[in-house]
Amino acid sequence: MPIRLPEISEKWQRAWRQARIFEASPDNRPKFFITVAYPYVSGPMHLGHARTYLVPDVIARYKRMRGYNVLFPFAYHFTGTPIVGVSKRVKSRDPPTLQALKRFGVPEEEIEKFEDPVYFAQYWAKSSELGYRRGTEMLGLSIDWRREFTTVDSHYQKFITWQYHKLQQRGLIVKGRHPVKWCPSCNNPVTDHDLLEGEGVEILEFTLIKYRQGDLCFPAATLRPETIFGLTNIWLNPKASYVVARVDGEKWVVSREGAKKLKHQGYNVEILSDFTPEFGSEVSVPITNKRVPILPAEFVDPNSATGVVGSVPAHAPYDYIALKDLERDEKWKELASKLKPIPLIELEGYGECPAVTVVERMKIKDQLDPKLEEATKEVYKEEFARGRMKEWTGKYAGMPVSRAREEVKGDLICSGDGAIMYEFSYLPVTCRCGSSCIVKVVEDQWFIDYSNPNWKEQARSALSQMELVPPESRAQYEFTINWLHEWPCTRKIGLGTPAPWAPDWIIESLSDSTIYMAFYTISHLIKQIEPEKLDDPVFDFIFAGQGDPAQLEKERGIQPGLLTRMRQEFDYWYPLDFRVSAYELISNHLTFFIFHHSLLFPHKLPRGILALGMVMLEGRKMSTSKGWLVTIPEVVRKYGADGVRFYLLLGSEPWQDFNWRESEARATVGNINRFLSAVERLLQGGEPAPVDRWLMSRLQGHIRKVTQSMERFETRKSLQTAFFEILKDVERYFERGGKAAVGRRFLETWLRLLSPFIPHLCEELWSRLGKKGFICTQSWPEPSPEMEDSELEVMEEYLDRLLQDLTEVVRVTKRKPARVYIYTASQLKVDLFKELVEGREFGEALQHAVRAGLDEREASEVLGKINKLRKQLGPDTSKRLASVRTPELKYLKENLAYIEKKIGGRVEVWDEKDPQKYDPQGKASRALPFKPAIYLE
Repeated sequence: MPIRLPEISEKWQRAWRQARIFEASPDNRPKFFITVAYPYVSGPMHLGHARTYLVPDVIARYKRMRGYNVLFPFAYHFTGTPIVGVSKRVKSRDPPTLQALKRFGVPEEEIEKFEDPVYFAQYWAKSSELGYRRGTEMLGLSIDWRREFTTVDSHYQKFITWQYHKLQQRGLIVKGRHPVKWCPSCNNPVTDHDLLEGEGVEILEFTLIKYRQGDLCFPAATLRPETIFGLTNIWLNPKASYVVARVDGEKWVVSREGAKKLKHQGYNVEILSDFTPEFGSEVSVPITNKRVPILPAEFVDPNSATGVVGSVPAHAPYDYIALKDLERDEKWKELASKLKPIPLIELEGYGECPAVTVVERMKIKDQLDPKLEEATKEVYKEEFARGRMKEWTGKYAGMPVSRAREEVKGDLICSGDGAIMYEFSYLPVTCRCGSSCIVKVVEDQWFIDYSNPNWKEQARSALSQMELVPPESRAQYEFTINWLHEWPCTRKIGLGTPAPWAPDWIIESLSDSTIYMAFYTISHLIKQIEPEKLDDPVFDFIFAGQGDPAQLEKERGIQPGLLTRMRQEFDYWYPLDFRVSAYELISNHLTFFIFHHSLLFPHKLPRGILALGMVMLEGRKMSTSKGWLVTIPEVVRKYGADGVRFYLLLGSEPWQDFNWRESEARATVGNINRFLSAVERLLQGGEPAPVDRWLMSRLQGHIRKVTQSMERFETRKSLQTAFFEILKDVERYFERGGKAAVGRRFLETWLRLLSPFIPHLCEELWSRLGKKGFICTQSWPEPSPEMEDSELEVMEEYLDRLLQDLTEVVRVTKRKPARVYIYTASQLKVDLFKELVEGREFGEALQHAVRAGLDEREASEVLGKINKLRKQLGPDTSKRLASVRTPELKYLKENLAYIEKKIGGRVEVWDEKDPQKYDPQGKASRALPFKPAIYLE
């Protein structure tokens, strides 16, 4: 069947557009409203985006066929600093940036226009062949394009202004001092959307413990101040650059990088001189008043905190291994060997020194062993959860580690021997402009106050009513709601909506993306109103029904009835049925989404969230800035839209990570040719055959299975069933002598099951069947009980098992038999099998066998074998076999020709009790119900 996937893709996309079948408006049908995270348009659309948008498209198509009025809209995210940053790089003629633009096909004469960040974003959103509008169209997404917008459109900015007026009125916009991720180059706070590296990194509060040497202070950063009692030394990196800096009146020894960080965290820092460590010299330890040496360690990162680290080998695996390494150094072995681990925390099951216990258990040899990180996490976690301070630690004795940590930190700060510093949970953290980010304590930043306890309770209540996919993600949402505090919601530079209370600030990209799903409901209508006429009372009516629409329209010169239409659209489509976004955004965007809906739409709360896994390319995360990606036109030209859809949807369930491998893509997409061959045979037609009923019966089960999987958003499982399991049945059908008498009827159902996944091919085949209308507007198949024949299906499975047994016997004997003899079990054995399956006691079945003529030993042996077989088959298969009315012998004789064809030789079938049977080796007596005995001659 000659079908070129790329050609039919364009054909049917054009037909859908012309028919406008995906434009959704309120009507009397039940509705289903699904949205997906709009893309940040900083470059071309690639495969990672493709899977993100394909999953909700499959769900949308499925729901339409189930009779729902489906709204699936799309928009573009321009807000933030990354687009501004890359435009600046274009303006400065940054070679890598220019090379990337040329690589993505931007004409030389166009490049100058990319200095304008809005032009840059518009190009990748709608103008470029590699952009998002074109990419989503090439993939055949069923989007209502009337509703598209960008986050810098004037209408949208009015909507965001209304939202932030509401937050401000509730006292949820606050100004204060707070640590934030900061790009020194952009001179601006950054969030995950602004980063090249470091997404999901947390800002941690470290305690600086001041170890003193004369008038010098060595501030070591630690998350575990309670371990000061076990300190054996402090570490400095002999290859790092250290300085003496006057910090708030004290002389601190810190790395040069650490001095810069302290400046950004509110400390008054003046660098006085360079500093060369005197290794082996001692410092005094606060609280314990001990003196410990300064030792060299290259593992100390001068970019992390102050570049000074305290050593607690009994409770820190890195410190223990570092000391062991130093013992092998001739210069330091004598001193290092004297520094024994000092246990200060009791932890059941971990010995005196938990770090030592874990290092020895994991067989960690040196500082390069990757298992060190795992060992550290285990010790820290277990000690925090279950550890108690030892008796000799003075006033902290017996305290849980969690309490002692806060007590020791407080005492150190009160005495002047401690301070606070903020640092990232891991490095590097890199802005999209290419600069390394730091933690900065800002004094005049605007925040959304997610720490508000009433708001947190509203968010928890909203979450409790939602369906989450996957279900296990609920714990992460709960954790994020509890953890969230003040979130910096404004920037000084970038694209976006000016903050209503301070127009010189811009609402940042994650903060203007929390309720835009509501804007979709009116975005196609609001364009008819001049932006300056949109104020809070207008949005109050649309989203809350407050006010008189006629009066609002008259006062503002708005077309009569338009506000009521928008109110009706919102009221019909909301609440949002499902939100689809990345799993990694649970910690910010998706939880913000819950918070803001719980506040602004408490009576129209979202019903569900589907969190998607990551997409990688040949094992690596795709990146526009690094050029590691595959664009949509590239793969669609190669495999067609349905080929791309097929592989992306088949690789994993939506919430799991997916890895695009070119070799796998070619092999997987090649299966479509198998499918087309099967379709061609089904279309040939022919005389009825006994196997017709089996094929139609199997189809009913597949309909049920695909439907159940789709209701759980298991798109991979659904496609595997709808494509491969049914294809396998069709191939078996022809092998079993099917003549395609039911071919067209079967195919009409099969194509409808596949339509959400490979819609272009299904439309083409639907039309070749002579069917009217689009297949994507047809109803979803429902199973027909009258077509189901469970007995026929279970007997076919039985036949498969018998053929597998025959094949195995031939393999073991290593010879091709001249003739095969198959012996079926006696009626008594079949009756005993059914009795055991139905729950009859073993003793009662034994008495039945004895009454039937078996002696007790023989009866017990037979029943034991039957019972063992029943367990091997499993309860479901055993129950189905027990309900079979067709005698095995009759069924096998009817299918003798097929068995001989599969075996490639003559076959005879006998009842084990038939006195005329040929059984030279007495094999017949071994026959069991639905597991015949076999003899090869």
